Amino acid sequence: MFNQNTATIQSSLGQAMALTKVSAMGVIQGMLLDMQLTQSFINPSDKEHVEVLYTFPLPVDAVLLDIEVQLDGRKLSGAVVPRKKAEIDYEEAISEGNTAFMLQENGDRSYSLSIGNLAPGEACTLSMHYAQSLRFAEMDGMNALRICVPTVIAPRYEMTEAVAAKKQNLFERLTTPRHDIRIEYPFEISLRLAAEVAGARIASPSHPISVMPGDGGTIVSLSRKGNLDRDFVLCLDQFSQQAFSVLGRDYHQPEHVALLASFCPQIAAADMTDVAVKLLVDCSGSMNGDSIQAARTALREIVEQLSAGDHVSLSRFGSEVQHRSPAMWKFAKPSKAAALRWVDELHANLGGTEMALALESTFAIQSSGRSDVLMITDGEIDSVDSLISSARAAGQRVFIVGIGSSPAEVHLERLARASGGSCEYVAPGEDVAPAILRMFMKLRSPVWQDIRIDTGFASQPLWSTAMPASVFKGETLNMFYLLPEKPQGQMKLFGRLSGQVEEVELGSLALTADLQADTSLSRVAAATYLSGMQGMTEQLSVVQELAVQYQLICTETSFLIVEERAEDEKPLDMPALMEVAHMLAAGWGGLGAIAGGVCSAPVMAAPAAAGGAAYSLSSQAAPVPAAPDLRSRLAAWKLSKLAALDMADEPGERSMDASNLPSPAAKWSVLDAEAMQAFFEYANAVGADRIICRDMHYQGLTPLGLTLLLRYFDEQLWPDSFAGLRQIQLGEAVIEWLELAIWEDCKDQLSPLQVIKLFFSIMAEPEMLERLLPSQEQRAGLQASERTSADTAQLLSVSADPAASARLETQLRNAVRELDAVTWSESIFLMDMEG
Repeated sequence: MFNQNTATIQSSLGQAMALTKVSAMGVIQGMLLDMQLTQSFINPSDKEHVEVLYTFPLPVDAVLLDIEVQLDGRKLSGAVVPRKKAEIDYEEAISEGNTAFMLQENGDRSYSLSIGNLAPGEACTLSMHYAQSLRFAEMDGMNALRICVPTVIAPRYEMTEAVAAKKQNLFERLTTPRHDIRIEYPFEISLRLAAEVAGARIASPSHPISVMPGDGGTIVSLSRKGNLDRDFVLCLDQFSQQAFSVLGRDYHQPEHVALLASFCPQIAAADMTDVAVKLLVDCSGSMNGDSIQAARTALREIVEQLSAGDHVSLSRFGSEVQHRSPAMWKFAKPSKAAALRWVDELHANLGGTEMALALESTFAIQSSGRSDVLMITDGEIDSVDSLISSARAAGQRVFIVGIGSSPAEVHLERLARASGGSCEYVAPGEDVAPAILRMFMKLRSPVWQDIRIDTGFASQPLWSTAMPASVFKGETLNMFYLLPEKPQGQMKLFGRLSGQVEEVELGSLALTADLQADTSLSRVAAATYLSGMQGMTEQLSVVQELAVQYQLICTETSFLIVEERAEDEKPLDMPALMEVAHMLAAGWGGLGAIAGGVCSAPVMAAPAAAGGAAYSLSSQAAPVPAAPDLRSRLAAWKLSKLAALDMADEPGERSMDASNLPSPAAKWSVLDAEAMQAFFEYANAVGADRIICRDMHYQGLTPLGLTLLLRYFDEQLWPDSFAGLRQIQLGEAVIEWLELAIWEDCKDQLSPLQVIKLFFSIMAEPEMLERLLPSQEQRAGLQASERTSADTAQLLSVSADPAASARLETQLRNAVRELDAVTWSESIFLMDMEG
């Protein structure tokens, strides 16, 4: 196998490098980006042949058109062939000592390049020609283009073992790239903006750039050294033109004509509708650093955009899902305060990225009407097929804000488009507020449906791409057609508002008279058409046939070159496998931070715990939490061995008698960790799962747990502040309801202490215990309490404002009347002041 000690080409930190440079050169003409991507490789060994494997990304709508290889100055050419044949021929070639190049599309829409039998010290260059249809997005009231050239694949999380199991052969299993913090690859890019877009305003949130006139347009390039550690993002706005059409000869049958019709719907301002939005935030480990900071900033903007009449729910996910409430909040002053507090306490400490579980449980959150999901994520997952199925089944649109220096745009775009939603992206250092404003304009916009185009064609198209399910103001609608002859005239876009009968004209397009001799457009059209059929098993043969006809690489085809070597150049052994490691995306997982488009030096840190357990079951002291989130607060005390045995049992109703209970507790003079430990040992006889709740909606003391605690400790030890409620492990949902809904409503008349004491008094009444623990036999062994309902009446009688106290009592009793032993009432989760 390859020994790095024999390498002659190394990074500055001594790592053997097979990839030496990546450069890109392209042209933006109309709504098409035409790009030449060049990758340079070398065998760094001076002794043995190697097989180089490199997985890399391309833009979401990119179509590979041509591939050229230069091997030690010799130009090689190949062809697109069926995928299985390519794999067989590739392995056969390298086993015979020949050199082979194979390029394949992976299931996640990335690409993998295999270079077999690269001789010691031998260099090669791979030049890929791809084209991409571009889309307008509205920015600051103007149409704008956001062009992303992905350069790095950040570490991805495989959501389930089933995903990995689908990778059936070596080529598929090796497509997940590895990463090395010591590697550094140089990157260069130059883009020419043709005349029709050359007058646009130009900016890059990802890189420092230089802009100069030249070659009949404008040239954009990097103004300083770049690396493959972040995507290149270019933003263009202030266009004079709103719609474009491009005509080109067909690659397969030159007498036919391909058409790209790009509409930018001009939708008049309408009454904005109320929104019901389910906020779902990625708090996995990959979000640490720049991304989670950007997420918090974005969420604050989102909360500020909500108004009376809106509804909202709050959820965060990683390896698990945590919902702030089981149903949506009606947006009001208490819910706004609770939402902002929830945002401020977000940390990237929930482990992996189980997005499927998160979306499915978020779809299930109760809503009185139509609702949408707004997800903030870096999208670092390796598959979205199951997510698309779930979104379609739920009938809820998914809007996504992708953040970070290398978001998985391919996955996020597919998910949003399939559900009828939309995507926005925020690069490190880019202002979050405009993206959130644009997203809320889409969320509040009326739903346009029954989208159709009056083409005016003289003859029927041979085929066309699928019409989208919905359109938004300022976003481009791209349609591709293959026509038997050159079209003329004007095309018109129509749509109908949901609930209305009459359709409305949303845009028009005068067809160009220029017919390009180049056939690239037809291949982009064919690739877009085929993408709508991929995944349909009954269409596999059609997909493969068209892909070969148009020489397109897809999941059913591969590009292959075989170069025969002279006998004296053939190796005596099979080549050593050398995977090209990726640079870590700048700012990924907290490794450094990006400011002004420049990444600071990474600082290594131990990974945060994935949420933490509700309590430690070991005899060791609970660890200090890495971040003050809800679940880490619950690690302050541990349960006894009896609790560990209880938790291992099946959940359900438990019986108890006096023989289960520990000795009666001593009188405590201070409510400290030792006192709390004693309480849990006392209360565990009821069952640990009935004292502490740890589900996706709530983590903390149950109603029964609080009632037992209040009966266990003398009244003078009861907490007298909202901070004190956290110390006894009362859940955040209950604390925020008391503070932000109940006390906020009466704070001019009553103090926090009065609110807390009255709530505790009601929860400690004998009637409450009888309701939560109805069996007299179960209550028989409990420590006696001298409290009665008269104590609550006494509190009211000494109040400085009896009327306010009486109203408060009514609010509290209404809220707790639907409690059971382990579940707080829905009104508490919904921040309802009246219960």
